[in-house]
Amino acid sequence: MIDSGKETAEFSLDDKHGLRKMARALSSETRLTILETLQSGSRSIGELSEELQIPMSIVSTSVSILEESGLIIAKNKSQERGMLKLCSPSVSQVIFNLNNIGSVETDETPQSLTMSMPVGCYTDAQNITPTCGMCNEYSIIGEKDNPLCFFHPDRFQAQRVWFHSGFLEYRFSFAFMYDITLKWLEISFETCSEAPMYRDPWKSDISVFVNDKKLGIFESPCDCGGARGVLTPSWNSILSTQYGFLITWRLDESGTYLDGIRTSRLTISDIRFSDLPYISVKIGVAEDAVHLGGREFVRG
Repeated sequence: MIDSGKETAEFSLDDKHGLRKMARALSSETRLTILETLQSGSRSIGELSEELQIPMSIVSTSVSILEESGLIIAKNKSQERGMLKLCSPSVSQVIFNLNNIGSVETDETPQSLTMSMPVGCYTDAQNITPTCGMCNEYSIIGEKDNPLCFFHPDRFQAQRVWFHSGFLEYRFSFAFMYDITLKWLEISFETCSEAPMYRDPWKSDISVFVNDKKLGIFESPCDCGGARGVLTPSWNSILSTQYGFLITWRLDESGTYLDGIRTSRLTISDIRFSDLPYISVKIGVAEDAVHLGGREFVRG
């Protein structure tokens, strides 16, 4: 049980699921360091990574576990080009009562879970074609226009990836995944078309799949360039892509939605989440797309 008014998290043997989540969250030196750092003020995942000298992928995973346990809260802050996720502590003390007190909330209480995945932490890169590449905050990773660079060890630090066609697969998993029933799912990312340099208009059909079920297509109108984005690194030429469009796919019992507009009758009940120990999300451009122009993620 988490009493946000008193900023106290209290657990007993009547809530074994909550005990396991909290114990897991507190079992890592990295997560304890993040909790200690947040005591002095809210920070984004990028700021935590830089301040603690920890890879962003590890920080992102640790933040998700801390958020799932209720120890921190992450809120999206609107910026000129997308959303910034700020993390803050949500409790000041944790109480473990190892007696069956019979008054603790059960797992039947509805919960939500937010997970962030760095763009370079994909599991698989399928049928990637040039133009393609990736970069971090400071430079290009590997070689431009070489699909093999998508398996470069430094890809986990990527802040932006681009390609003409193909798909990236991301796998999201968490503890006790089989114990939950999904009522809705939202997927947000920043994206645009991919053209040599940048072009407007330059349409691109960017498809999204969840566990191999197609949610639909976002028709990107252009490759965004010509004006520097807020997070665009200084070394990146103004003649190349600068930012993208922040879009959100939602899947629930009533259908599939793109930025609040219903796009299909596919519901969350149509996807068999129990078949896999993770949720697979594939994003990319099919070879037979009507508007085959590539796509690009940028940090959001």
